[in-house]
Amino acid sequence: MLESMHHTISQKVSEIFDLYTELHDIRISLFGPDGKLIYPDSVGRPNCPHCIMLRETLGLDSKCRDLDHEMMQAALGKGEMVTYTCHAGMTEAVVPLFVDEELVGFVMPGQFRSQAKAPPISPYASKWRDEHGDDALQAEYEKTPVYREEKIETLLSMFQLLMEFIISNQLIHHKDYDLIQPVIEHIQDAPNQELTLELASKMVGRSPSTVSRLFKKVTGRSFKQYQVTYRLDLAAARLKAKPNHPVAEIALAVGYDDPLYFSRVFRKQFNCSPSEYRNQ
Repeated sequence: MLESMHHTISQKVSEIFDLYTELHDIRISLFGPDGKLIYPDSVGRPNCPHCIMLRETLGLDSKCRDLDHEMMQAALGKGEMVTYTCHAGMTEAVVPLFVDEELVGFVMPGQFRSQAKAPPISPYASKWRDEHGDDALQAEYEKTPVYREEKIETLLSMFQLLMEFIISNQLIHHKDYDLIQPVIEHIQDAPNQELTLELASKMVGRSPSTVSRLFKKVTGRSFKQYQVTYRLDLAAARLKAKPNHPVAEIALAVGYDDPLYFSRVFRKQFNCSPSEYRNQ
């Protein structure tokens, strides 16, 4: 289990990153909000040989770190992915990672070359040759993966979808999420059963006020609002997925035995009736 200040990161996240790296030969690094590397470690999945030679042998580690932090701040300022070519000719990207509007850290896929933008000769090839008398750096530079711009766009788009999947499936969540996870799972597993705050507090061995506070802190909604929103979102999805099912049946499946009341709360949430939503 990985951690970033106030958040817990599921082991599945590192597994997803590892699979992406194995498939596309693109290393993914996860940094905390302070820019400290969380994943991977230098032993389990080190930088490519070309970058190791630059950082360790040529003494450019601080220059690389400074650029990383500069681009993290640029991405944070824009609130979106920033793609750039580093001083060594490698293409990298950085994405600010938010969970419930709180910065968790930064994710950086990189250490590959753009067929259109990367220079054919490493910017540090001559410096290496002068200091070491060989072309070992250039040889490692040429071994780094090269992609067309169209391929890079596809790879980065796929990466962004993976990050959305990770966030939406709570694979990165606030540490307090673990305390109320049994309650959230009950709400999701049994949407037709309205859960009282008192019963929820007994499920996790906490006071009702503590459960209420944690729900607001972790989900951004009150305990009651979370239930209502989840049930209505589920109903909306079923209205689309099951066009022949009566509205009353779908309402009952998410805990509303009064179709008229269901229609009122649904309209309040979506600004239209269930039937109108289904026909959109």
